[in-house]
Amino acid sequence: MRTLYFNLLLLCAAVFVKGLTDEQKERIKKFHMECSAESHVNPEMIAKARKGEFTEDPSFMKHLFCFAKKAGLQNDAGEIQVDVLRAKLGAELKDDAATDKLISMCAIQKETPEKTAFDSVKCYYENTPTHISLTS
Repeated sequence: MRTLYFNLLLLCAAVFVKGLTDEQKERIKKFHMECSAESHVNPEMIAKARKGEFTEDPSFMKHLFCFAKKAGLQNDAGEIQVDVLRAKLGAELKDDAATDKLISMCAIQKETPEKTAFDSVKCYYENTPTHISLTS
């Protein structure tokens, strides 16, 4: 499997994972595989997103929303779970002000759950200096 890049969510986007256990990394890989099967996303879109090229393709957006749900960042209705997001970001950033700023910039509800996931992941990617890599 290719290297997977996640920034908070990555989250889908995105998830900050520097301190993740092997078990948590395996769950992330499992989520990715399950969401890929469900969304039928073109692997090239994921490869492009790793490089910062985000395509507003319905299957890619569906993939990101699926991942966000499995990670607990959005509920089934597509609502952003700010407390979960704050806990995950806060654990990584270790700076409450930076965490709150990133959430206020990127965790914005959109017209659809998929658009919310897509825009959030893109925003996190563009506004975080480090992009996390998981190798499988």
